[in-house]
Amino acid sequence: MKRLLSIIAITVLAVSMLAMVSCGKHEFSGNLDDDKNMTINAVNADTGDYFVTGTLVVEDGEQVSIDTALEKGEITVEFIASEGEQNIDELPELDGDATYTAYLSGTNSQAVSFGAGSFMIKPTVTDKATGTVTITVQPAK
Repeated sequence: MKRLLSIIAITVLAVSMLAMVSCGKHEFSGNLDDDKNMTINAVNADTGDYFVTGTLVVEDGEQVSIDTALEKGEITVEFIASEGEQNIDELPELDGDATYTAYLSGTNSQAVSFGAGSFMIKPTVTDKATGTVTITVQPAK
């Protein structure tokens, strides 16, 4: 009887430990503050996770600044030119080539100029990631 209770207790403990490990928080999201600022958040984001969000507007004489603060992993961010007006009845074209692709890891900053226009943002986790990426449109230096 004691042996049976010990086996049951060990089994319950093992199942509880597995449940706690498998219920870790996962998040991969973006916040488009306005048409010039965006923040991407990753918390144990899985490889292959992605989303597509609204548009950043880049005017003549502006550049895109990308500040990366990833504790681990890698994220690829594609800037996809959006043609014309967007509306709820038409899906945006996402199969086209990206105007610019940023490959991000670690902690660094970069500023890029790739022309004026409206750009949808498509971040994709390429290696399980944790951290933030801030994208800002600002006057070119």
